[in-house]
Amino acid sequence: MKIEVRNGAVTIEGYVNVTERLSKPIRDVRGQFLEKVATGAFNSALQRNDNVELRFNHRRKLGDQQDGSLELREDNIGLYAKATVSDAEVVKLAEERKLKGWSFGFRKLEDSWDKQENMPEIRTLKAIDVSEVSILSITPAYIATSISMRADEGEDLLECRSNETATGTLEYDIEERKDEEEEKPNNQKYHDILTKLNA
Repeated sequence: MKIEVRNGAVTIEGYVNVTERLSKPIRDVRGQFLEKVATGAFNSALQRNDNVELRFNHRRKLGDQQDGSLELREDNIGLYAKATVSDAEVVKLAEERKLKGWSFGFRKLEDSWDKQENMPEIRTLKAIDVSEVSILSITPAYIATSISMRADEGEDLLECRSNETATGTLEYDIEERKDEEEEKPNNQKYHDILTKLNA
């Protein structure tokens, strides 16, 4: 994940999720399992919803695809995101190197479960609806923890997953801030030269 702070805004880009890669163990009402997103699932999700929201820690909305603050695409690695944010809190956390990664909120449309001998079940997400991508300043209890929420009885389960650090590193590029009161330019030398030339 690359984080760049320039002119009071932060640009964050990197992989939200790597497809076909098994997560670390996730626990829910079924018990412990491993999970992966099938290749093409994100691409189909983005075709169904062309205005995925950009959120901060799954709570506060920062923008969306239509306002240009979030770009999403699935490539041969996984779901790639680029976000540009001028929110003061997010910029400050970026400057302090406190941003932790990405997460995404989704609803399952189709999945499969494979039982493995002496291993947790493997869940493959074949079709999902992606509702939001979040920039995180919090570290989940463990990677790929399940943060599941039910809004009302009868509604689909909304699940959230944090990224599996595709590159393994956070790369910061922060513009140095200038002091509030910059030193005023001293043009005395030029003034002296002009005075001599005009004399």
